[in-house]
Formats: sequence, C-alpha cells, structure tokens
Amino acid sequence: MILIAENLNSSIPFVQKALAARDEAALLEIIHQLDACPADYLDLNAGVFHDSEADVLTWLIRLVRRHSSKPLVLDSPDPAVLRTALPLAGPGLLINSITLEPRRYQAVLSLAKESSAGLIALLMHEERMPQGVEERLEIAERLLNGLQQAGVAMDRVFLDPMIRPVATDDQAGLEGLTTIKALRQRFPAAHVVIGLSNVSFGLPARRYLNRAFLLQGMACGLDSAILNPLDKELLALWRAGLVLAGEDEYCQSYLEHYR
Repeated sequence: MILIAENLNSSIPFVQKALAARDEAALLEIIHQLDACPADYLDLNAGVFHDSEADVLTWLIRLVRRHSSKPLVLDSPDPAVLRTALPLAGPGLLINSITLEPRRYQAVLSLAKESSAGLIALLMHEERMPQGVEERLEIAERLLNGLQQAGVAMDRVFLDPMIRPVATDDQAGLEGLTTIKALRQRFPAAHVVIGLSNVSFGLPARRYLNRAFLLQGMACGLDSAILNPLDKELLALWRAGLVLAGEDEYCQSYLEHYR
C-alpha cells in the first residue's frame, strides 16, 4: 500500500505559521521524522498563501529536497504554480490533482507528460462534487479514457473518490467504501487513493474514525492514502491490515518491524 504523508500541508496551523515565518528549524523537525517513516511520498501544499503560493511552495520544496530524497506530491489546483514548482521536485513525482474541468485538465495533463509525473485524479464534475457511487464511476471512466489515450500509464493514475465527512452525512462512510470497492473492481490497473482525514472532519476524537476507515478501506481494495504516517497507532493498524489482507508474504514486514 502506498502511503502519502499529509504533514507538510499549509492548512495545518503549525505548518502555515512556520511557512509564513520561513521557520526552517520548525519544519526540519517534521521533515526529518517524515524521512525516517514508512511514507512513500511527501505531499507539499502551500495553498493557503493565495497571493504567494508559488514562492512559498518552491521555498518548501528546496528545504525538503535538502533533507529528504522521498518522492514528492505537488498539491495545488493552479497549473501555473505547478509549472513553477515542477523543475525543483525531483524524480518519481505525483501531481495532485487533475479534474474534468477543461482548462485545468489540459494544463495539468501537459505538465504531467512533460515531467513524467503521475496524477491524482479527483472524481468530481467540472464545477461540483460528485453524487453517489455511479456518478463517481462515470467520472473515473471519462478521466481514465482520456488519460490512457494521452499515453499516461494506468499504474501512474490515483483515483480519488472524494470522501465526504460523516459529520454532514452519516452514510458518507458507507458510500465511500462502496465506491472504493467498485473502483478497484472496474479499474484494477489504476490506484485508489483517499484523503483519510476527510471522513472525520468536524467530529471529536477524529483519530478513531480515521483508523477504522483505513482498515475498512483496505478491505475494500484501497491501495493508497494521504494520511499522517507519524501516528504510531494508525501505522500499527496499517501493518496489521496488510497481514490480514494477505499482502505481507509470510508476515515478513510485520515480523521485521516488531522484532
């Protein structure tokens, strides 16, 4: 399973404050922890800095690149920001994200092809959030058909079903799990990724909902998640989930970690 670290996102108050102050020392503590953890990618986001997003993001990339060789996820809805940041990101890059919105689709696709980057594809319509499982599947098919025709390898596409908070709809968790299972069955060559903390937004003790949803999602075929890899209990459950899903041959990774 592919783990994408969410910890360097400017929507997190501590990170926002450190980025605004260009506080290298505060961010380096997180970066060093992330470099030593099992995360496969580090997601970098400077989206709260609307007027200076490109400057803040490039500063953050340079800082991370000096202290970690992990592949990056560049997280911005603005193709112009992505174009500025791409040359600094290094190999193995993912772009978060592409949608069906025509101008954004074409611009981000061009950037991905130029840089050989993978893509996180949001299953949303041009102007609104998706409704129900079938609509998400329809959007996924449209996106994948276009990307495949453009020469993007399906194993470099991460389908994000846009999980909604259960605080606003008590059926959102079930809908998300049903969508994950359907995406895995219909599009086995592509990845399925979620922003794990979305499901718990607005509720107390969010870590329990996140942990439960991760395990349930894995049982439905989830093979990637944007999450907090510094949450030791979450990672312990992830390791156990891999064993129980038959994805840890002879429990080797589990045994190696706990010996």
